[in-house]
Amino acid sequence: MLGFALLAAMSAAQTVPAPSAAVPQSPEEIVVEGVREQRERIRTFIQMLDDVPNVGQIGKFHAPVCPAVMGLPEAQNLMVAERMKRVAQAAGIRTADANCAPNVFLIASVDKGSTIEALHRSYPAYFRGLRGRDVRELAASTEPSVAWQIKGLLSADGTELKKTPLDGYYINEGTNSGSRVRAGTMPHFVTSMVMVEREALTGLSVTQVADFAAMRAFADTEPRQVAKSTAPTILTILDKRDDQMVPVTLTSWDLGYLKSLYATSNAYYASYQRGDMEHEMVKQLAKDQ
Repeated sequence: MLGFALLAAMSAAQTVPAPSAAVPQSPEEIVVEGVREQRERIRTFIQMLDDVPNVGQIGKFHAPVCPAVMGLPEAQNLMVAERMKRVAQAAGIRTADANCAPNVFLIASVDKGSTIEALHRSYPAYFRGLRGRDVRELAASTEPSVAWQIKGLLSADGTELKKTPLDGYYINEGTNSGSRVRAGTMPHFVTSMVMVEREALTGLSVTQVADFAAMRAFADTEPRQVAKSTAPTILTILDKRDDQMVPVTLTSWDLGYLKSLYATSNAYYASYQRGDMEHEMVKQLAKDQ
């Protein structure tokens, strides 16, 4: 219900024309680009995409995803959301049916800081688990986009954990106990939020906007980190100068990362899951040669 309330509230806001080139050249197909790289580059790429410590766990969606887009003209909102859904399907991420309640949001805002502050006042549930300082940092960010996830916890066998009413601790009644390489729980995304400055989208196609949002929403990624990698990725698209080449779509590295994340178990601690993801990405990139 919160998802529909947020959609209604944001739809009531004034929108302006979308970026001038916001129409995909080939909307019928998922196109990927990339070149063969060394295993070390793959390992570095995976490590840079998240900041989870080795003894932590990498979050992802376990429930089907249902994207919704706000802030662009309605026709383009729908086009971007549909493209994000098709990216999810290409990556092996389950998607919900046509009448689903949204749990993935892309919001294109004239002033993302003010929008975050207003959203926090009216719908604080969309910041559950974040401290006040975290919300203020999101609002004050000078980056062209910010993203955050509302997270829950599952038992290792996939059961949603409940919290105690007084102290808020999780109660794990699962039958799988933890070990040195595997935890007794799995973090999962309940909702994923991506906020982008509308001005930063100028000149980008619907495909580029959707693919960038997919990489930020379906995984907890940080463009500033991955910019240190030499691997091609759609995540750098908002930070390129006007005279620099940018990916026209999701790259094979991006799609390989999402496929590997969702093909491996996040019940394992991050260092072990990354090893499994590296193996999966090597296979995925080899198929694209």
